[in-house]
Amino acid sequence: MSCLFKKIRKYITAALTKKQQKETITTSLNISDTIVLNVMDKLANFENNQGFLQPMTLPKLAKRLKTNPKYLSKIINNHYEKNFSSYINDLRIQYLLKELKTDDSLKTLTIKSLAKKLGFGNAESFAKAFKRHTNMNPSDYIHKLE
Repeated sequence: MSCLFKKIRKYITAALTKKQQKETITTSLNISDTIVLNVMDKLANFENNQGFLQPMTLPKLAKRLKTNPKYLSKIINNHYEKNFSSYINDLRIQYLLKELKTDDSLKTLTIKSLAKKLGFGNAESFAKAFKRHTNMNPSDYIHKLE
């Protein structure tokens, strides 16, 4: 077998495997491909527009994306492999970690102010999510950056 033929065969096999995996996931969700793709597209827009910085619940986001909460929850669980709270909190913490590198004014804010700025309900839930993501308390992490 020629090298080119082997590469083509490998590519086709990989593509078919991916398609079968996608179909299995979509079938197990009992949600049509069209709806899944539509919701995924809307989630990408939500992330790009930093909608996660506002206080957010699953029903509130579902309404904003014009889908139902059960579909949204299933799609997040399957495509992001996490629950809604982890999804939102991870987006917030990733955003903060990126911003801390370029915006020194964030380093002067209190933990409570950071939590509010990121859309968390309280400082405790922010600190817990931050520590889960970085293995450090927010204040220790900020002091380490200085």
